[in-house]
Amino acid sequence: MTNTNGFSDSQESALLDDEAFSELQREIGSNTLPLLTGTMIEDDIDVKFDIVETYNEEKYDINNLTQKYIEGKQMKTEESPEYYPASEPTTPVREEFPGCYNFQFSLANQESTKHRVYSPSLRKVFINMDETLPLRFFWDPSDDGLYLRTTMVFSLDQYASDPVRRCHNHMALNNTNNRDYDPRVIKHVVRCLDLSSMYEERNEHLSVLTPLRTPQPGSQYVPMNFKFLCKNSCPSGMNRRPTDLIFTLEDHKRTVLGRRILSVRVCSCPKRDKKKEESEITDSQPDIKKRKLCLPVAKKVMPSCDTHVFNVQLKIIGKENYLAVLKYAYDIMAGQAARTGQYEFFKPYMDDILHETP
Repeated sequence: MTNTNGFSDSQESALLDDEAFSELQREIGSNTLPLLTGTMIEDDIDVKFDIVETYNEEKYDINNLTQKYIEGKQMKTEESPEYYPASEPTTPVREEFPGCYNFQFSLANQESTKHRVYSPSLRKVFINMDETLPLRFFWDPSDDGLYLRTTMVFSLDQYASDPVRRCHNHMALNNTNNRDYDPRVIKHVVRCLDLSSMYEERNEHLSVLTPLRTPQPGSQYVPMNFKFLCKNSCPSGMNRRPTDLIFTLEDHKRTVLGRRILSVRVCSCPKRDKKKEESEITDSQPDIKKRKLCLPVAKKVMPSCDTHVFNVQLKIIGKENYLAVLKYAYDIMAGQAARTGQYEFFKPYMDDILHETP
């Protein structure tokens, strides 16, 4: 049975009348719960969708950043030069060049002593073992942060790739020169007396790397002292093979900025060995003269280098600079005399330079 409102009696009894609803509202209070409409449901779905999209975008960005970091690190590793390059020449380079810093060196004292002799004609030092060799190094401008690398090599091309090491006797642990030294340093023939020196081995070649500080005020060079702890005549070491010292001016990236060479013989009798080697060059001169005399008179032998004599008058400031200029001129002519065999031609002019040297 239904009433006029279309509800059954049971349904109508379940509905609240106006008075009952008002009474219920007063008991609950005026703050009623909002109804969840269709529009609000759609807005809530949109908010949840936006949150999901934002999370996915952040995850995508993190992956991209990680990938970019890995690629950037690989690119940096490929582009940035390492301090110790992987590929190194097995044979030390011997060509001299002053470079942009005009890298030079000189002996602190060229006067002959009992333990050390210098031969200008040979550009070679003859020195006793365990004696100090004082050198001076110049570079201009005298920037800080540069390094001096000293490497001992064999002079002859057939031995250029062989490393120079001390003999077995001088490397013995009971040797007094080996006390309190790292075993890796003991095999080095050359020792630099600068305490900041580092001893390295690259492709079996041994070298000493020394930081170069700027010259002291009033000075234009940096002094450096070296010692040699093995002889050229030692059978199990250098085995009578001639040796050279290669000095290279380098920066922190191992870039070679200049290179100089000094021939050195570590021996028991420096004066005797110097005289012997210089006589070998002098004895070879008469043979050249005899061959020239055998040539027909109509033919004139032209020299293998420019022999025109120039007179130079310079005013040089500083005694060290003056000595450096004289030494450079002397070494150039001594080198040409040795290469061309015209020692007698160059000798008077070389003697003039020696007379001008104070």
